[in-house]
Amino acid sequence: MVTAGTSWRLTFASGFTGSRLNTKVLGTCYPPTTVPAGCTNFGNKECECSLPGQVRVSGGVLRLVARRTSTLGHDAQGGQKEYACRSGMVTTYPGFRFKYGYLLVQARIPDGVGLWPALWLAAANLRWPPEMDLLEHWGAGLRTGVYFHPVGVPPVIQQLHVPNLSSQWHTFGLSWTPSRLVWFIDAKPVLAVDKHIPHQAMYFIANLAEATPPGAGSGCHGPMLVRSVQVWQH
Repeated sequence: MVTAGTSWRLTFASGFTGSRLNTKVLGTCYPPTTVPAGCTNFGNKECECSLPGQVRVSGGVLRLVARRTSTLGHDAQGGQKEYACRSGMVTTYPGFRFKYGYLLVQARIPDGVGLWPALWLAAANLRWPPEMDLLEHWGAGLRTGVYFHPVGVPPVIQQLHVPNLSSQWHTFGLSWTPSRLVWFIDAKPVLAVDKHIPHQAMYFIANLAEATPPGAGSGCHGPMLVRSVQVWQH
């Protein structure tokens, strides 16, 4: 963690002031997707199309809003595909990528059935793995965890119980050094790893996916709120 009197310095801070997203720093689709067309993560079983219009800034808070609306997007081959859900995401890929440091995110995580919110780091060379997940949550309390996907070996998974995900602000942190990864939730360590540490630039993603196809009373409704994203480095 970052502590007073140490050599840490703040190298990235997105405070979400004003009423518009700073698109020089933050993108609204996975790179290198053309933003107006929307996007989804074809590597996961997701059922939403992420659109810039579902990303809003007001009152010092970033809002990623999921809504059940028929939306025309694209499939993995570039053909047209209709999605029953539209949602929002942001990435720091356009303006900030980093290697090593302490990432700290303050957010409220939606708990709706079928929703799949996540806060994570992806490789800046656009190759997977590695991936470090500060949080993944499958709605209505079904599953919450932190995850590490290293190169060439099985993932490291820590399942958690974090109450009041949507009704209270929580802090999600990741300390990343050349020899160790430590995950924090509300300043308490929840997982530590000292093998297969990534030594390459990464970028941050916050996204609100739909995990299951549309069904009665499930998924694609509500916002994920992010109040701040900070990166501290020595």
